[in-house]
Amino acid sequence: MKRRIGIQLKFVSLVLVLLVSIAVFIAAFFPERQKLQMNKYLNDKVIVTAQMTAFNASTGLEFGDDDAVRKTLAVLPQLTGVKFVLVYNLGGREVAGYKPDSTYLTLTSDIQRLLTLDIKPDNKDIYDVGEVALHAEPAMYQGQKVGQVIMGISREELSKDARQSIYIALGVSAGIVILGGVIMLVISGRLVKPLKTLESAAEKVSSGDLSTTVQITTNDEVEVLANTFNHMVESIRKALEEVQSSLKKAEEANTRKTELLSIVSHDLKSPITSVLAAIKLIELGDISADEFPEVGGMIRQSCERMIDLIESLLASSALEMGRIQVNKATCDAQDLMKRVSDSNMQKATNKMQTIIPQAKGDNFEFIADKGLMQQVLDNFVTNAIKYSPPETTIITRVMATPQAIRFEVEDEGPGLSEEDKQKLFGFFQRLSARPTGGESSHGVGLAITKRVVDLHGGKIWAESELGKGTTFVVVIPRHYEEQRAA
Repeated sequence: MKRRIGIQLKFVSLVLVLLVSIAVFIAAFFPERQKLQMNKYLNDKVIVTAQMTAFNASTGLEFGDDDAVRKTLAVLPQLTGVKFVLVYNLGGREVAGYKPDSTYLTLTSDIQRLLTLDIKPDNKDIYDVGEVALHAEPAMYQGQKVGQVIMGISREELSKDARQSIYIALGVSAGIVILGGVIMLVISGRLVKPLKTLESAAEKVSSGDLSTTVQITTNDEVEVLANTFNHMVESIRKALEEVQSSLKKAEEANTRKTELLSIVSHDLKSPITSVLAAIKLIELGDISADEFPEVGGMIRQSCERMIDLIESLLASSALEMGRIQVNKATCDAQDLMKRVSDSNMQKATNKMQTIIPQAKGDNFEFIADKGLMQQVLDNFVTNAIKYSPPETTIITRVMATPQAIRFEVEDEGPGLSEEDKQKLFGFFQRLSARPTGGESSHGVGLAITKRVVDLHGGKIWAESELGKGTTFVVVIPRHYEEQRAA
C-alpha cells in the first residue's frame, strides 16, 4: 500500500529543500536532459515524417499512379528541416522526389546503400551523414510492401536547440535568488490548486458533463479524493450509458417488429389470396382439365414467393442474432461469378436480357465462405435482372490484384436517387425503383449482402446516376485473417 504524505508535512519539507534541489538539478541535469529530449524529438520527427509520406504514397505505388505519388509530396515544403524525400517502387525506380536543393546529390552512395537493405515496417534506424539524418521507410499497402521512401533531415536545428537549452539553464540559475523570495507563495498556490481543480470538476459534473475527470498525483489525501471522484463519475456515466443503450435497443426492436409485421402482412397477403382464390375455383369445379396446369403454376409461383420471403426473413434474423457460421476456404472468384451468371441465364433470357462476363487478372483465388459469397453475387445479378428493362445488357466483372478480389455487376436499369443511396443497405428498405417484370422485392437482400461482406473484411458500395444504370461493387481481401462466426 502506497504510503501517504500529509499536506502539512509536504509543505514544510518542500520549503526546506526546494532552493537546494532546484539549484543542483538545474546545474547537473537540465542542459544534458534537454539535449537528449531534443535529439529524441528530431529522431521521432524523421521517422514520423517518413511514415506519413510512405503511407500517403502507398496507394499510388500499388496501382502504378506516379502522379498520385507526386501529389502526396506537396505538403513537404511546409515541414522545416526536410532536405530531400525520394520515393522508389519495388523495382528500384525513383517514382517521385522532393529536392529543394542539391543535398541529395552529395549522398547518392548512401541512398543507394539504403535501397539495397531489406527495410522492415518497424524500422527505427537513422543514419547520420554529416549534418543530415537519413532514414528509410517501406511503403505498405494492405500488409504488402509496394515501395520505399528515403528521407533526409538536417541536424542543424538540434545544435541550435541545445544552445538555447544552455542559455535557459543559465537564466534559471540566475533566477534562483528571486525564486527564494517568492517560494512560499508558489508552494501555497500548488497545494491549493488540486482542491480548486476538484471544485471545478464537481461543478461540471453537477451541470451534466459526465466526461469530466481530474488528474491529480500529489501522493496524499487529495489524490485519494480525486481518484474516488473519478471512479464515482465513471460509475454514473456507465450507468447512464447502459440505460440509454437499453432504451435505444428497445426502440429499435419495436421499430423492427413493426416493420416485420408490415412486410409479412403486405407481402404474404397477395400470394395467400391468390392461392385461396385458386383453391376456391377448384372446389367449385370451375377449373377445366386444360386450365389445371396454369392454375397449378400460379399456386406454385405464389408458394415460391412466400417461401422466398420467409427465407429472407429467417436469414435476416439469423444475421442479427449471430447465428450465421462462416466456413472459409480457398475459392475461385471467376468460377463463382460464372456459376452465378449461368444459374441466372434463363431468367435473363426470359426478359430478353444479355449477361456478359468479363475478367481481368491472372490469379483469382481468395479465402472466403463459398456459399455466402455466391449468395452475395446472386443477389447482385438477380437484382440487375429484376430492375432492368427487357433487351438490356448486364455485365459481370471479376478483377484480381495481389491484395484483393473485386466483383462488379453493372446494369442498364433506372439507377439510384440520392435518397436511395442513403438507405441502400438497410433492412426492410424499399427503393424508388420497381421490378420491370412483376417480380417480388422484400427489402432485405442488400442488407444481408452488406453483412456478409463485412464478415469477410470487405467493402461494398454502389456507383449510380439516376437514369443511367447502377454498378454494385464488392472488394474482398485475398487473405482475411480474422476467423469469426457471425
